[in-house]
Amino acid sequence: MRFWKQGGASSGRSQGPLAEGLKAAGDADAFPGLPDADLVRLFNTATLVKLAPGDLLFGPEDRADRLHILTAGRLQLRYGSEGAGEWFGPGDWICDVDFEDDSTQDATAIAVVPTTVLVIDAPTFAASDPALKDYLTQRMRRLNLDRLRRLERQKSQFASLNAGLIDALYAVGSQCGVGFAQTEAARQLFAKVPALPVSTLTLLNKMLDDRTTKAEIVELVSMDPSLTSTLLKAANSPFYGFLYKVTNVSHAIVLLGHNSVYQIIMSEGMRRSLPSTPYFAEIHRRAIEISRLAFVLSQTVHVAKPAEIATIGILSDIGLVVTELLKTSNPRLSRLFDFIAAAEMGSELLRSWNLPETLCDSLQYQHYPEFTPPERIPAAIRSNVALLYLARRFYHRLHQTDELPPGLFLEAYLDTLGQSGRSEDDLLHGRIVPRLRTQLRSLPRSLVDALQSSDEDE
Repeated sequence: MRFWKQGGASSGRSQGPLAEGLKAAGDADAFPGLPDADLVRLFNTATLVKLAPGDLLFGPEDRADRLHILTAGRLQLRYGSEGAGEWFGPGDWICDVDFEDDSTQDATAIAVVPTTVLVIDAPTFAASDPALKDYLTQRMRRLNLDRLRRLERQKSQFASLNAGLIDALYAVGSQCGVGFAQTEAARQLFAKVPALPVSTLTLLNKMLDDRTTKAEIVELVSMDPSLTSTLLKAANSPFYGFLYKVTNVSHAIVLLGHNSVYQIIMSEGMRRSLPSTPYFAEIHRRAIEISRLAFVLSQTVHVAKPAEIATIGILSDIGLVVTELLKTSNPRLSRLFDFIAAAEMGSELLRSWNLPETLCDSLQYQHYPEFTPPERIPAAIRSNVALLYLARRFYHRLHQTDELPPGLFLEAYLDTLGQSGRSEDDLLHGRIVPRLRTQLRSLPRSLVDALQSSDEDE
């Protein structure tokens, strides 16, 4: 980058860089209507900057107290880290300037070819005679108005393009692999998947009923040998890693809390529907963690029913069970079944078990946030779907997997949960993780390990 401070000339017959600059300004029609004498005075007092390709004229940390006028070359104005931006060529003015306010630039201006820029700083502007100052002010006002109108047109075009892309994403995402769950073959397969135990379904319906008290839940679990057995067997498994044996329902409730007891029984009920293989064990482990994350998230943001959200989380990947069973039964068609919508299969399986429609619909729409904004999800289940979406993202972030979706509409789903202006990272590490740390003794061991690994990374 090279600078020339003009001076020593009193007419348009000046030599060297001044003459060169005046000719370039005239060729570019950079100062329409400005008398030659004023133009010469301006070039005598302003600074001429020459840029090589790749040179920065200014960056986000620089003060916005200079008017930039291109006399030759080409510049790109970039906002953020994205490559797209505005383009400026000969005769264009970059009027992001306030001569009286101590502000900074919010963009980066970079030369893409050899470029010459006339720079008018605050002292130069202040020292100009009234007529020249008025010319510069009026010209900046007009060009900024033209630029604003141009950007508004571009914004409208981008909005139209964005709406079209969202429509296309929705069409592909909502239709890809759907339909098979409605076939007779699928219904026959659903009949082969063991349903949740009757006692578990009874507990589920009790937990989803707002009138049910905690005392009733304790009594239901205590009086049902099947539920008691399920609870104690799970609580004493390595999955939770308690140091002392859990001997009765009351003991389990003291250690785990009412809601955790319910989640354990629900998760064990689901596990009985899964074949005993490492693949299905992994599905079960992940579902329990997502369930707990969704439950804590629901409690934290005070949206939806935590017990219902916990149930949806536990059952969220049940569709993968069905598709895996299809692959096992039809190994030659295994690749074909990869294109079946697992969420729809899980939703239809729950309907065949006569579970509440809200649960079924929430599972069916659970992956829609990856390709569509919240308003395209039915209002009755929108909060459930948003909570499950965030919980699944939290799971991937805590375990540092490579399966985290891009989050195209993440901000909109945070807004849906009343978290406008809060980032995903702030919500996870600022609110959810601290709350989980207070529950370590009742969390699955795999989730505890993920939290501890997260602590080490911080």
